[in-house]
Amino acid sequence: MLKSDFLKALDQVQEEKGISKQSLLALMETALATAYRRAFNPSEGIRVHVDPDTAQIAIFGRRRVVDAVTDPATEIGLEEARQLGDASLGDMVDVPLPTDDFARLAAQISKQVVFQRLRDAEKDQVLKDVLEHKGEMVSGIVERVAERPDGNTIYLELGKAEGVLPPEEQIPEETVRLGQHLKVLLLEERKRSRGAQVVVSRAHKALVRRLLEFEIPELTSGAVVIRALAREPGVRSKVAVSANQDGIDPVGACVGPRGVRIRSVVGELGSERVDIIPWADEPSQLVANALSPAQVLSVEIDRESRTATAHVPENQLSLAIGKDGQNARLAAKLTGWRIDIKPSAEGEGPHPDPPPQAGEGNRAAAD
Repeated sequence: MLKSDFLKALDQVQEEKGISKQSLLALMETALATAYRRAFNPSEGIRVHVDPDTAQIAIFGRRRVVDAVTDPATEIGLEEARQLGDASLGDMVDVPLPTDDFARLAAQISKQVVFQRLRDAEKDQVLKDVLEHKGEMVSGIVERVAERPDGNTIYLELGKAEGVLPPEEQIPEETVRLGQHLKVLLLEERKRSRGAQVVVSRAHKALVRRLLEFEIPELTSGAVVIRALAREPGVRSKVAVSANQDGIDPVGACVGPRGVRIRSVVGELGSERVDIIPWADEPSQLVANALSPAQVLSVEIDRESRTATAHVPENQLSLAIGKDGQNARLAAKLTGWRIDIKPSAEGEGPHPDPPPQAGEGNRAAAD
C-alpha cells in the first residue's frame, strides 16, 4: 500500500504544476511493471494497476487458458480462469500476482518515478510553451560557450529553457561574450536527458524579418509588407517591401527618419548590411531594383529560361556584381530570376524607372 501522504503529494503536484494525478499514476504503473520484471524475472507479460483513490498496487500476469496446465508460469486451467471472469480455452487472462515482497520496493520506486516524471513533465511543458512560439524572435543571455574543433556551441538562457546556438546557426565571424544579450530565432526542440533545450538561430533569414517587424510599426500593422527577403548571414541582406495603404512610402518607413530604424536592425546583426528596396510586380523593374545600389540601364526578360539580362554602365559593373558576386547573387535569390549582368554604354537601351528611395535605404544601411 502506498502511503496516504504520498497521494497527498500527488495532489499537490497536480495543483502546483498542472500535471494530472492520472498521468503520474500511469507513468508509475509502467515503471513498477519494469521493476517487477527485473526483480522477479517472470516469463509472462506483466500489467500493474495503481488505484487512484487508495494507491493500492495490483499486479497481474498474463496466462493462456488451457485444459491441462503444464507450465503454471504461462498457463491457467479453464475452471480457475472462470473464477476470475468469463474465459474460454485459448484466451489470455490477467491473473493477480502476489505483491507482499514487492511492497517496499514499490514505494521507493514510485517516489523516484514521481519526482523524475515531474522533472520530465516540467521540461515537456517548458518546451511546449517555447515551441508554440517557433519561428519567433526572443532575447537570450549568453551563459556559456562550449569550444569544439568544428566550431563553438553557444548556450543562452531563455528563461526556463536553455537555447542552443550551434555553429551552423551562428553569424559567421561574430564574436560573443558571456552575459551578452542576443536576439535569436526559435527553431526546434533538442533532445537531451535533463533540462529543456531549444535550438536557436542567428543565421536564419527569418531573423531579419522579425527584427524589422520589431522596429517598424508599419510592418506589424500590415501597412507595409515584406514581399521577399534574401540573406547571406554576417554579410548582407536584401529586403523587398511594398505598401498596402496609399500615401505610405514602404522604403522610407523601413529606413526611418535619418535611418534610425534600419540602423537598429543593423546594430543587432553586427557588420551585416541590410538593403531595403521597393517591390515591383514587373520582373524587369524588380530585377533593376534588386541590383541597387548599382544603376541599371535596362533589363531584358527571357521567361522561358527565367533569365534576366541586366545592362549597367561600365563603371557600375563591379558595384552591380558586388564583392565575390554577392550583390548579383542576393538579387537573384530575392527575385527568383537568374541574372546576367552586362556592361553597356550609358544611354543604351530603355532605362527602367529609378527605384524610389532605394538609394536612401542602401545608404542608411551602410552607415
